[in-house]
Amino acid sequence: MTSPDHQHDVMVIGGGPAGASAAYWLAEAGHDVLVVERKRFPREKTCGDGLTPRAVAQLEDMGLGERLAAGHLRYDGLRSIAHGVTLELAWPEHPSYPSYGYVVRRRDLDEMVADRAVKAGATLWHGAEATAPIVDGGLVTGAMVHRKEEEGAGHTVEGVRAR
Repeated sequence: MTSPDHQHDVMVIGGGPAGASAAYWLAEAGHDVLVVERKRFPREKTCGDGLTPRAVAQLEDMGLGERLAAGHLRYDGLRSIAHGVTLELAWPEHPSYPSYGYVVRRRDLDEMVADRAVKAGATLWHGAEATAPIVDGGLVTGAMVHRKEEEGAGHTVEGVRAR
C-alpha cells in the first residue's frame, strides 16, 4: 500500500505488455514505480498472441527467454493468404533480433511481463482505474485512482502522486 503522502517516481497507467515493460525497465533502474491496471490478471484479450522477433528480443532482454521457450510455440516466419494466393515468408536475418517469433496467449503474456516488473521492484495495483489527472501548475503530477476492493466490497478513491 502507498501512504497518502507518498510520491512515486513514476506512475504507469495500464499494466499490459507496454506498460509493464516500461515499469520493469524503470524499476530495474532503481525508480519507485506504481502500475495502475484496471483489470485483474489473468485477463482474456483477443489480440496480441503473435510475437515478432523484435518483441521476442525485448522479452529476452527482460530475462523472459526461458519462459518463452519452455511453454510457447515458436515459429520461424509468416504465412499470408489473400485472393487465393498463399505466401510462406521466413523472418529476415537481422543483426539484433532473432529469426523467430512465438505464439503466446495474451493472458499469459500480460501476466508474465507484469510479474517480471513486480520482481524488479514495481508495485502493481490490479482492479484500479485512473479516472482523472492531478494537475499542479500546468503539470500532471498524479492521478485520481479508484481502487476496487474484493468482490462486492465497494471501492476507494485516492489521489496518487508521481514525479
